[in-house]
Amino acid sequence: MRSKNRVVALLAGASMLATSAVVLGATSASAAAPSGGCWVYSVAEGSPVEDTATTGNLSTSLAAWGNNADYNLTTSGGNTVGSSRNFTLTFNTGPTNGGPAASGTVYYYFSVNGTNLPAIEKPFSAPGFGPIPGDTVTGSYAITGSGTNTVKLRKVIYDIPTYTLRVQCNGQTGGVANGVNPATTPVDTNITASFSAVGPAASISGITNQVVTTAARKNDVISFGVTNFSAAGTGTVELCNVSGTSCDATSSSVSIAGDGTGSGTIAVGATPTTGSRTLKVTSGGETSLTPITILGDVTVSTNVVGGGSGTVVTVTGSNWDPNQPVTVGGYKNGPPFPPPASSDATISTTADSAGNISASFTVNDAATAFIGASRTHAAGPPPVVLFGSKAFTFSGDTCTAKQGSAATGSCALLETVELTVVAGDLKMSKDAGKVLMSGVTLDGSDQTSTGDLQDVTVKDYRGGTLGWSLVGRFSGLNGPAKPTGGNFTIAPSALTWTPTCAAQANSDDTVVAGAAGSFADASTDLPLCAVATSGAGADGTSGGDAVADAGLSLEVGSSQAAGNYSGLLTLTLS
Repeated sequence: MRSKNRVVALLAGASMLATSAVVLGATSASAAAPSGGCWVYSVAEGSPVEDTATTGNLSTSLAAWGNNADYNLTTSGGNTVGSSRNFTLTFNTGPTNGGPAASGTVYYYFSVNGTNLPAIEKPFSAPGFGPIPGDTVTGSYAITGSGTNTVKLRKVIYDIPTYTLRVQCNGQTGGVANGVNPATTPVDTNITASFSAVGPAASISGITNQVVTTAARKNDVISFGVTNFSAAGTGTVELCNVSGTSCDATSSSVSIAGDGTGSGTIAVGATPTTGSRTLKVTSGGETSLTPITILGDVTVSTNVVGGGSGTVVTVTGSNWDPNQPVTVGGYKNGPPFPPPASSDATISTTADSAGNISASFTVNDAATAFIGASRTHAAGPPPVVLFGSKAFTFSGDTCTAKQGSAATGSCALLETVELTVVAGDLKMSKDAGKVLMSGVTLDGSDQTSTGDLQDVTVKDYRGGTLGWSLVGRFSGLNGPAKPTGGNFTIAPSALTWTPTCAAQANSDDTVVAGAAGSFADASTDLPLCAVATSGAGADGTSGGDAVADAGLSLEVGSSQAAGNYSGLLTLTLS
């Protein structure tokens, strides 16, 4: 009886998937037919499910996964390193059995980013002369790395152990008995699902003496929290370069709980590396990098080095505490540090988010020897005062070079020279005359008339960084009168221009020509030339002359009415 049943089972296996077929395309936007196909083969009794050694091939050619098979793989659940991510495979039909009913165990194989997961086993039944019913297969895995995680269906193996018969479906596109086929050379399918996993991260919650969480200076203390580490542990905390490869000697530690969270602090050292840095937290081979700026010594610059009473000084500086007040004032010769203040009225300014200051200060006190800026960074004790200054030479209206009969001595007076530069205008002019297009003689074919704009000179004498734009608009051409009223015309779209622009000797701006193109209609502007606000030359201001021109090409139809045509090409400067 066993021998007879075995023969029946083998016949069922032989007829299963016996018809050669191509893999069909997806029938919905969310599902797809797997690549490759299926293969029926026999194996040695007790051989591992994934054994590629076959004892016979019942298939003679590759067959489809099923009739209009749709396989849809999705993921859900956790999205942080260390959490569990679920995946679900849903399909509408399995391969078709062309013989008597058969049953056994089906094994579904998946991988994540190339790492194989344990097979998922389910019982299956193949009805006689019909398809294996569709099903839903679920599984999960622990997320081990941040970034894109791709779950892939590798293959499906239907096992009938009673009769040592298997059917394997995978991405293998070759199907040759005693050669390359899905059983001997399995290939992963194209059925995938991806999502982005969140890795470990640190966020700065506060910095002593600062009102921002993006900048610190020496001896400030940075408070932070961490999340998404995959396991409990003790993390190492450092201040490093933006790639996390070069770190300061000062470090601290943070305790990370089993849920991947923790909090801690790190003090900026007394001699830190300044500039763009990162807060680096490392635990169990995982690393988070959080950007932070370490401020260097404050700076102060002035636009003048001396002057008399009433001199207005523009004061700028960098590396000040972001978004915090700074006092600008006049100072006498010191010590102490900072030196004693002069009687000039101080002003208060606020550093921007990058720590830069800009203010105008007026000198009146003859004792003013420095223009300085200061801020109490930390109350102490002792207080930490930030201070920067530039020397200033005060000049009165009189001085004594030699006293009495002294043979030596000198004195100097400073004359403050002021100049007001008044902005000029933005204007343009064109060469005299009309635009004359080349004549056309009708000969039964479409023809092209060519010409050139009269050169236009744009003159920007405003002395700013404003930029300008010159555009053109074409009305089309009106020609001879029609017998029925109106005029014959040529549409604006028949004209194509190719702009050219050139800065002249008195300009170092970047002048950009518009793209070649045709006029869509009589109300559409096309760019001819422009100087962007970022196109100022080495002098830092836009200005000077630029010459604009354009080559013109006009398409004239084979049946265009003969006669004279004219129209307007309007150039607008703004």
